[in-house]
Order: sequence, then C-alpha cells, then structure tokens
Amino acid sequence: MRRFLPVLLLAFACDSPTNPQPDIPRGRLSGAVTIGPNCPGPQQCPTPPSAYRERKVLVFNADRSRILFTVDIDSTGLYFIDLAAATYVVDLRGSGADTTRDVPKTVEVRASQVTRVDINIDTGIR
Repeated sequence: MRRFLPVLLLAFACDSPTNPQPDIPRGRLSGAVTIGPNCPGPQQCPTPPSAYRERKVLVFNADRSRILFTVDIDSTGLYFIDLAAATYVVDLRGSGADTTRDVPKTVEVRASQVTRVDINIDTGIR
C-alpha cells in the first residue's frame, strides 16, 4: 500500500487551476498589471519586480462570498490562471495606498477562450 500512496496523491494533485482534468471545460483569465508612479516628482521610475510580488490578483466566486484563487503577478506585470468556465469576480490585494478603478470586476470565463482583465494601480506617490 505504501508503494501506491505517492501515485494516489499525485492523482489528486493533478486537478488544479493550471493543470486541469481534460473533461472540464476551461478558459483562461489573464491580464497585465501596471503600477505607478513609483517615485515622487516628474521623473519616470521603472516598477521594481518586488512591487509585483507584493500584490496579488484575487478570484472570487460569482457572489463574492469566497476567494477561490490567489494569483501571482510575474516580474513583468503579467498574470494568468486557467479556470472552469463560469462567472467570477476579479479583484486585487494591493499594497499601501493602492487604488484602481479596474477591479472588482465580474467576468465570464468561457471554455477555450481568454478573458482579459488589465489592472492599472495608482500607488498614490506624488
């Protein structure tokens, strides 16, 4: 029995948002996150990768009563997750004085399609 336990655990681990079972219709939620300004004054400062790591995209069920997934944003500001076809609410777990008008947003993820939600974050730095 011990010999089969790792195989059994692997079978349960195979159904995840990014590694779905083939019989469940899935679509992709993706987008780009922009953060700024990143320094005071008129100069333009690039967004450091740590700024993206501090923030997360949140995926709620349709009535927003439960967080289903917390999605990392990569070091270039992109995120994606494969989800079962359904209605979701996309939001942001920001940092500090972050504000955005882009989320929360209700979206319909359709099978074999990409649903895009871009998020522009105002850091409040002036």
